[in-house]
Amino acid sequence: PPASPERLAMAGRYLTALLWSLVTMTPQARLGGFKILKDVLRISLLSPKQTENFPLRLCQAIAEEQINLPYITAANEGGAWAMNIIVDASNGSKATQRIQAEFGPIFANASESAILSIFPHKSDPTITGSLLEVFEQEGIDPDGYANSPSAISVVLKRGIVKRASNALFGPFSFSAYRTPADWKLAQKGKEQLYKEVVASYQEKRPKVYGLEYQEGQELLQIGLKSGHMGSVGTALKEFARLGLYLTFFNTSPGQEKGRERLFICLPKSEGHSNTEIITRIASAVKIETIFPVATFAMNGPHFGDRYGIASELLHALDKEKVALLGLNCSIASIIGVVPSPQIQSAINALQKCFEVPSLVKKDH
Repeated sequence: PPASPERLAMAGRYLTALLWSLVTMTPQARLGGFKILKDVLRISLLSPKQTENFPLRLCQAIAEEQINLPYITAANEGGAWAMNIIVDASNGSKATQRIQAEFGPIFANASESAILSIFPHKSDPTITGSLLEVFEQEGIDPDGYANSPSAISVVLKRGIVKRASNALFGPFSFSAYRTPADWKLAQKGKEQLYKEVVASYQEKRPKVYGLEYQEGQELLQIGLKSGHMGSVGTALKEFARLGLYLTFFNTSPGQEKGRERLFICLPKSEGHSNTEIITRIASAVKIETIFPVATFAMNGPHFGDRYGIASELLHALDKEKVALLGLNCSIASIIGVVPSPQIQSAINALQKCFEVPSLVKKDH
């Protein structure tokens, strides 16, 4: 029998919506997977200005308590340090008490959290850009971002983890699972696996798989209003279209309420201005730049589960008088930013501190 006018109208609206979604749809980026580390505490800290060796002193104090730091971001801004650190929830009280005893009441915030990491990352600005865009579209406001050679990691309040993981299936597809339900099923019975401590010993020189470094980078220190990270994501996609790679990316607690602090490193090349691209696409930003800088990156078999790694690294850099500008430690990886003239001193420090089988200079 012929369809009713109401049914035809409904079918017409459906087809119109389907055609529009096909026209506007961005192809999904195919990734390997993602994982979530739960039951952790985020501690955000702001050092007083000109606090000498603040990241080193902080990480040494935490290491003396034999507390592992699966996630660290640090950024130097005008002599003051802004840091996010993550500890297991069971160590939360011990960590906060030690920090208070060492530095006084310098917490910007502390909250029950989780770390969501998607991989592989491969320094592709498109991946980070899509993540920032979809989180803003879904009203998800993370407490921190950090990139590593293998992943992009996000610190989330515990109550929004499910919503954030579901949102990933918009811009990304994953080889191991097609839907959030598939991912949840794959994790069943593995919760404790992510929390196992693999390295119960302290090597004299921790092993790494290799050390990579890049020169000719520009460090952008960006201030913007909270809730504008999606437009930064769109700017990152523009960098990807120019063939640029994102060598360093983190957000740190800001001095001003209602403002984000973002630190990114990109190659600087002729024909475009990194600053101009950010300011054109992401409104209401304040940008300061440092050029030239260099980045180093490495990962190791025990970086994610052994306490003291960051402390040893920072101590080695301090002995060589390297002026660290930024640091990310996440997903068994470390990325650092130093002034370009000091990169060889940084490499010497790392080779003395770690067992480094290979050194590779990368050019993007």
